[in-house]
Amino acid sequence: MQETSGYDPNYVMGRSTAETDRLKRQSQLYDSSTWQLLKEAGLAPGMKVLDVGSGAGNVSFIAASLVGKSGTVVGVDSNPAIVDEAAATARSLGLSQVSFRVGDIGTIELERDFDAVVGRLVLIYVKDPAALVRQLLAHVKPGGIVAFQDLDWGEGPIANPPSPLLSQAWGYVKEMFHRAGLNKRMGLSLHGTFVAAGLPAPRMSLFAPVGGGIDFDGYDYMASGLRSNQPHIVKLGVATEAELALDSFAERLRTEVVGMQGVFALPTFVGAWSRKQAA
Repeated sequence: MQETSGYDPNYVMGRSTAETDRLKRQSQLYDSSTWQLLKEAGLAPGMKVLDVGSGAGNVSFIAASLVGKSGTVVGVDSNPAIVDEAAATARSLGLSQVSFRVGDIGTIELERDFDAVVGRLVLIYVKDPAALVRQLLAHVKPGGIVAFQDLDWGEGPIANPPSPLLSQAWGYVKEMFHRAGLNKRMGLSLHGTFVAAGLPAPRMSLFAPVGGGIDFDGYDYMASGLRSNQPHIVKLGVATEAELALDSFAERLRTEVVGMQGVFALPTFVGAWSRKQAA
């Protein structure tokens, strides 16, 4: 693994079954924004796409819907278990144009004829995001697409009226990111990352699911995110398991927000895309 561009070995979301479940719930909430980003970036039938940090395969499947059966999507992730699951899902969906490989994106051998490289929630966990993007450009044809989507935690949660429990949870995660050395504003930092990698300034967009009421999926999503983060939150001294009280968190948040007839936004995803310039 290259120090300048490889994944941070302390991936704060963990590699558990609970994290895989969180990724699936995340997909339900955020996939529409990812589809819009990749569509606007120019993914089209027949293209060959590289999905870095492909996880459970959701972004690869979105790309596959845009490139069609005449296209190809290759997902790369360092977690063998989740690669196996993604491959099984691709087979069950009949997506023969999608394949997955196990490896570190900084060192794995890849072709150099991709029409696009894409990734979601990848660069926030990389020590030098611009160096990784610059390295990935070697696998993209001149004029090819570069599109990434990443988190931006901002200054605090958007909620009306304010939710004390949500603010507390938001604060725990932001402090964990800070102590882990991660960029809580990676989403808005995508502009500088692309430019530093030698790309033209990207087009950008911002998305966050918003909801309230008893059936909003956001309560369980926030709880699952905290559960995946809990080992690092505790290890880094941000909060104890007792303070997190995750077994009751989703219901406590639901009760608080519904009781106030409130709404709140989930963490913001920022998308950015640009094109590799001709040599």
